[in-house]
Amino acid sequence: MKNKATAGFTLIELLVATIILFTAMGAVSLIYRGAFIASEKASNHINIVANVPALLSQVKQQVQSTNAQQNQLNGQGSAWQSTYTWQANVQQTKTVTDALMVLEFGEDAAVKTQFKLWQVNLTINSRGIIKTYTFNEVSWHDA
Repeated sequence: MKNKATAGFTLIELLVATIILFTAMGAVSLIYRGAFIASEKASNHINIVANVPALLSQVKQQVQSTNAQQNQLNGQGSAWQSTYTWQANVQQTKTVTDALMVLEFGEDAAVKTQFKLWQVNLTINSRGIIKTYTFNEVSWHDA
């Protein structure tokens, strides 16, 4: 004859154990999902930040190679799974004359250089993440 203590699990005990098991599995899956989403976001941000120096170099080169008459510039492009746009506006202009040449050759023969201070806004869009960078750049030309 079997005693009640060795008869096995009751239905209630099995239901409670099942609920605990599924709750634990659900919690682990939510934690994993959150970690995966955070990893994807971090990867996208790193993708943008890793490309910024190259894009800044391109924009700086275009600003510095502009002609003396332009006061506004803009451009756009795509690189490294990102699209970017940029706008540049002249904030300040100054013309400098070489003082030694003025003394030696006179005001009219002296070399004059025009400096422009540009404010550049660069916007990068990569997989729905948009980052905007603002920086200043200097260009110069013979005046």
